[in-house]
Amino acid sequence: MKTCKISDVADIQSGLVLSRKVSKTNTGLHVYRRLTLRSITDESLLDMSSIEPYAAAETIDNAFLTRENDIIIRLFAPPRAVLIKKEQAGLVVPSQLAIVRVKEQSAILPGYLSAYLSNERCLENLMEGAGAAAQKIIKVGSVADMEIPCLPEEKQKIISFMADEQLNILALYKNIAKQEALRTKRIIKDIIGGIR
Repeated sequence: MKTCKISDVADIQSGLVLSRKVSKTNTGLHVYRRLTLRSITDESLLDMSSIEPYAAAETIDNAFLTRENDIIIRLFAPPRAVLIKKEQAGLVVPSQLAIVRVKEQSAILPGYLSAYLSNERCLENLMEGAGAAAQKIIKVGSVADMEIPCLPEEKQKIISFMADEQLNILALYKNIAKQEALRTKRIIKDIIGGIR
């Protein structure tokens, strides 16, 4: 099966070092929302509740803002990848995360690349290249050097669709579990509160 390096089909860069652009005063602020390490869950979902405000002293270069079909990779163990949807565009990407942007004329689809980068075997390979430090850090170059199978577009679409459906189901289950926990807490509080 033919493979290609990820760097041949996508541009890869680390995020912005936030301390370089942070506003130290309250004048001339440019307010953004930024991703954090917690923003990418272990299930490879983007947790919008962990997005934080970020006040910059100057306008942030668009290269460091999320765009639809970007793939954001957590560079600290455990690595995870998430595909950015239209409504998640415009977020500042910090240096603990990497941005992977599929090139315009690429034969690789963003959804397929995201699914590939979220694959357990791929994640294990990234961890092996992170060295033996206590806090393993994935190098952007390790992502760039990875090989991806060059599948026909139709197969890529199938993989992309299946991965997206799985993530939608996971998000739904997670939301149901959260709602059920809140309901249970409320019932217990009402019962305990009624005893006084």
